[in-house]
Amino acid sequence: PVQLESFAHAGLASPASALETTEDWKKQQGRTGGRTSVLQYISNCCTSSKITDDEGPNGRYYRDDFNDHAWTCNFGTTDEHGIWLNQADPAGTVMAMMVWILLGYSCLTITLLAQTGGIPPYQSFIYTILVVLALACHVKTSFTDPGSVPAAAVPTEEQRKTDRLSMCSQCQTFKPPLSHHCRICNRCISRMDHHCPWMNNCVGAANLKHFFLFLIYTWSCSVYCLLLLGWNYFFCASEDC
Repeated sequence: PVQLESFAHAGLASPASALETTEDWKKQQGRTGGRTSVLQYISNCCTSSKITDDEGPNGRYYRDDFNDHAWTCNFGTTDEHGIWLNQADPAGTVMAMMVWILLGYSCLTITLLAQTGGIPPYQSFIYTILVVLALACHVKTSFTDPGSVPAAAVPTEEQRKTDRLSMCSQCQTFKPPLSHHCRICNRCISRMDHHCPWMNNCVGAANLKHFFLFLIYTWSCSVYCLLLLGWNYFFCASEDC
């Protein structure tokens, strides 16, 4: 079977440009009468000894074989763990569980209020949807890798020429720009905003959207509850309220 290798480097626009001249492409197609598939030719190009000899930190090519690693069903914050989950902070685990307890309790209260006739059923249905969306974003934020820097990360050619490179004193690896080391997750996080104990996870480049959506849905639940409370307290004058 044909196996493709993926590369990322500064000057290579396409696998066909790895040839010395474009005439080689034409000659290759002419010799085979057009029967050689493009996929097979790209595979031969990318696995040629000319490219494999020029790989590595000091070469022009970088082999992206991270996706070749076998996925494992275990929890942690290292490259060997298949599911991202911070287990080093018991207080964060308790606070993350409190989010589910408080939102679930509020949803149960609104549902019982609708069953007793205090509010219309459709208002309880709207609030339940907001709670489900908030909890879904909470799970996504907690179990998503926030943007941890791989241990095998190396600077690009452009960074070597223009940027001032730095190393993480804790991870002992390359520290890209705008990344910070989290002492709780024990990883360098790309574009780290902060470590949120309510999420039991860092908020970084990869899960910032989910965290922002969680804040929006939680704020919507709070405002919705206050409006229901204010309406029933100030504007409900009958004994049924």
